[in-house]
Amino acid sequence: MFPEVESLIDLDGYPVHELDRGAGRAMVEAARRTFDDTSLVVLDGFLRPAAVRRITEQSLADAARQGYRFTGSNNVYLGTEPTAGRSAELDRTYTKTTPAFDRIDSTSPLKALYGWEPLAQFIEAVVGRPVHRSADPLGAVTVHLHHDGDEQDWHFDVSEYTVVLHLHAPQAGGVLQYVPRSRTQLTQNHRALREIAAGRRHALTRDLPTVPGTFVLHAGRVSMHRVTPVHGPDPRISATLSYNISPGLRLNEYTRRLYFGRDR
Repeated sequence: MFPEVESLIDLDGYPVHELDRGAGRAMVEAARRTFDDTSLVVLDGFLRPAAVRRITEQSLADAARQGYRFTGSNNVYLGTEPTAGRSAELDRTYTKTTPAFDRIDSTSPLKALYGWEPLAQFIEAVVGRPVHRSADPLGAVTVHLHHDGDEQDWHFDVSEYTVVLHLHAPQAGGVLQYVPRSRTQLTQNHRALREIAAGRRHALTRDLPTVPGTFVLHAGRVSMHRVTPVHGPDPRISATLSYNISPGLRLNEYTRRLYFGRDR
């Protein structure tokens, strides 16, 4: 076991390193049932408080030094549905700050977590198929800072699976809203997609507030989601770890240029 990782995770509550033992098997079975139902698993208190503070401080430093300040709008499918046309363009301007993978300090606990094999094995056990870490030099692991007025508009991820680590909660807003397993339905019903984007709440929409230390695994490629506008002086800070079902996959050029201002 990596001593670094052992100090980051509450392994007593979440024995992701012992999936072949009773508590580990029970944890996986419960997580799999939830994931199959909602496309999302939430583990409260997954990160230890000291780890949350450490990662938050380093994330703020990385963002101040080399974070990319995004201002613009996005295609709902992030360029992965070339035939979607204008119906996929939201035309709403929003802002956020993101240090890319290559701008995150090499000593960051986030990189230790991402490279820790038991975490990948836990994800595989939950989703029921092999997963591979992203090969993208910019988007494999990212940090997202949403300050007052910032948000993330509705979209489907490029990667099949994403781990979101909640690090710092805003005074208000910053809620992860998602519509479970909605891609097929909304791809076939552009009017419903546009209505959600315009603010109409879908019957299946669910809300997940930002709670520091929380681990979230979700199938963002098939579940449309967004982060609601942040309000107040405290930023919403989260980190994302990306996984795919095939090895060697990277983000497309559209997404790299959109969120990092460069494609390499």
